[in-house]
Amino acid sequence: MLVLALALVLVAVALEALRRSPAVAEMRRARRLTAKLPHPAEYPLLGTATLLACSQDELYDRIHKVASDYGPLTRVTLGHLTFVCVMDPRDIEAVMTSTKAQNKSLAYTVLMQVMGMGLVTLNGDEWRRHRKAITPSLHLDILKDFVHIFYKKGVGLASELEQRADSAEVFDVTPLCGACANNSICETVMSSDLDDDDPDKRNFLSNIPKALDHFMYRVFRPWFISSWGYSLHPTRYRDYVKILNDTNSFIQRIVREKKETVQKTGEPESRPKRRRAFLEHVLASAEGAALDENELVEEVKTIVAVASGSSMDAIALTIYTLAIRQDIQEKVRDELSGVLGEGPGRAVEHSDLAHMQYTECVIKEVLRYFSIVPLFGRTVTEDLALPSGFTIPRGCEVAFWLPYTHRDPKWYPEPDKFDPDRFLPENSRGRHPFAFVPFSGGPRNCVGQRYAMMFMKTVVAAIVPRLRFEIPAGGPGRIEDVPLALNLTIAVRGGANIRVHRIRQQETLG
Repeated sequence: MLVLALALVLVAVALEALRRSPAVAEMRRARRLTAKLPHPAEYPLLGTATLLACSQDELYDRIHKVASDYGPLTRVTLGHLTFVCVMDPRDIEAVMTSTKAQNKSLAYTVLMQVMGMGLVTLNGDEWRRHRKAITPSLHLDILKDFVHIFYKKGVGLASELEQRADSAEVFDVTPLCGACANNSICETVMSSDLDDDDPDKRNFLSNIPKALDHFMYRVFRPWFISSWGYSLHPTRYRDYVKILNDTNSFIQRIVREKKETVQKTGEPESRPKRRRAFLEHVLASAEGAALDENELVEEVKTIVAVASGSSMDAIALTIYTLAIRQDIQEKVRDELSGVLGEGPGRAVEHSDLAHMQYTECVIKEVLRYFSIVPLFGRTVTEDLALPSGFTIPRGCEVAFWLPYTHRDPKWYPEPDKFDPDRFLPENSRGRHPFAFVPFSGGPRNCVGQRYAMMFMKTVVAAIVPRLRFEIPAGGPGRIEDVPLALNLTIAVRGGANIRVHRIRQQETLG
């Protein structure tokens, strides 16, 4: 009995010490100051975590229902974390542009192994140093040289799709879009001279979706979030470690090879410069010299991981949208015919992209309607007053759920209607700039957003003149009926299943 009594006393002392600790005091303060915000039912220790107790297919609908039910300012609690969900554009602007909320959410730490310690996951001075080093190598004058690569990969995608047209099969277009995106990223970001049949390159490209699959597996099983916990998995952990090691080894190989090339050979100013990959630009720039080899490896890893899934799903959802809306597909084809001429013979040049105005409106409406990357997060380091009148307490995590913001009827009349004309200049006038933030906003906006738009426009211009897309029998007849699934990005639940037809018999592509 004495031992038991002593044990109870020690537990009581430990609990009291925990209660008095600064971290617990801050958590209690955050919970107290956000208590009046609308929020779902909460349970001791778990908070609102029971909302995530569903299949991955149900997750998008579950989160969107919470956002819709509780409004533009909502509290969600997960364990010791307090999230304030901010969805009004005025409040979003206040958070995204504030120096009090420049750090990424603690939730991003789970991504570091998969995505690397790059611009997406770094904070503070490290982030500023990386941003300064990376940004010049994504200047428009450099990106213009990538259009020919985007077009080549788009033509390759068209060739793959034509094979499906010959067999009239119904298939999920997403994996083919992923291969197109990953090959484009590999060539433009890392190297402009690696052969497609390089075994390390093939292995690297196949590992990208596998790594993201491991990430989502762990997110849905919190006991596997820590590396130690995941190491106890009898089968998956070994595969996970191999994927990470192979990925790191490949990127390290590329960084070292390119570093040696830049250091040894350079490129005389008197000679026309060949097209160089993003990594080569970074290595040759004064700004890039601020990053050591390991930092470059991590940065490339981050860029590849972020761009891979988002580019894949953006292209797949664009094709799927065109398959459902034949009228929009024909308008895009007519515009491209006017820009590029009849038939698909002429390659797309950078100067052509500015004339693809309706095509750009369609892509922007896809990004609005589906919010490809739907969720962003920040950590508030000091109390932050919002235009709506609420003050977010320090220590809170802020979440932005874009499907709510992008379908706010105040900024988008008939928000559930797919209408590319929303993004015509005359219809965009007066819309709050933070009512459309597919690439985030403020100082921590996506450094690759111009790259992404150029890639999507060029690939669409490569495939639409060659092929007609349609939804097979049994598929959704309206875009409003498309079921969505949430991974790191948004995808069509069950796959973006389409059928493809040739426009006309083509000469050899490209």
